[in-house]
Amino acid sequence: MQANKYLFRKRETPTVIDSDTASDDTTAITLASALTHLKAITVVAGNVKFENEIKNAIFTKEYLSLNVPIYAGSRRPLLGIWRTVEEVHGTHGMGNIKQIKVKGSVENEFASDAIISLARKYQGELEVFAVSPLTNLALAFLKEPTLPSLIKKIWIMGGAFSRGNTSPLAEFNFWTDPESAQIVLNAGFDITIVPWEVTEESAIVYDDEWEEIKSLGTRKSYLFIKANEIMREFSKSKEGLDGSVHPDSLTVSISYDNSIAVKTSKFYVNVETCGMSRGGMLVDWYNITGNKPNAEIVLKADREKFVKLLISVLSA
Repeated sequence: MQANKYLFRKRETPTVIDSDTASDDTTAITLASALTHLKAITVVAGNVKFENEIKNAIFTKEYLSLNVPIYAGSRRPLLGIWRTVEEVHGTHGMGNIKQIKVKGSVENEFASDAIISLARKYQGELEVFAVSPLTNLALAFLKEPTLPSLIKKIWIMGGAFSRGNTSPLAEFNFWTDPESAQIVLNAGFDITIVPWEVTEESAIVYDDEWEEIKSLGTRKSYLFIKANEIMREFSKSKEGLDGSVHPDSLTVSISYDNSIAVKTSKFYVNVETCGMSRGGMLVDWYNITGNKPNAEIVLKADREKFVKLLISVLSA
């Protein structure tokens, strides 16, 4: 792997990462800050208790010495029953990092308002990494209906074709707040979706690569290993995967290098909000509805290229 290191250079693109900060979210923040001009971290209800997500975001910022504001957003989804998943990410959400000590705090501005402010400031240049439930973005759109014209791109990690990781059909982010996902998908944004099944195949870090990252001996590699150890064991023992899976990090990586997305196609996509299929991603594969495509879906990704980029960033 080292012989073919990925040579990367930070892009000028202004970005926001909307995160339910735990495990792989910290790695996605690491990538976003190294590969783009990260302007803000916004936090939304999702993976673990909200107060722990806030603390984890501040911890990650301080650990990486980032000069980036953090904004707290919605503490719950719009509607419905939901649950956090500490069994995946650890009690506090940061794997085997036991002492989550922080000095700083979040900004006073609400996350959705901050997204609107940044979108206005960067007028069609801002890209959003939506690697969490879409509540903050939905609230921002409901407050500012012109937001789709102000944001250049939204990269969504969410949805499953059929292999749900939270219900038999639904992926966690869409399952947590399907109403918000439905709002965002139908708002008119330029959207690319990276679904769960693609990440199962192409966001996997196998054991030999895990050991290579562990041997790098950098602050970033240490954070990666310690934050993701419990999630890795869950992926292997509960989901039957052959390594640790990093959906949020793959999404950020595809935004940086579009060639990592080997196959994509545009479809009309909606989200089910009722019953046992709540949170299911509805892809109109055959244009049955007659609706125009509202999202590009990544159907296949280059796992080796992703891992090379990940290791290169973690080694810096």
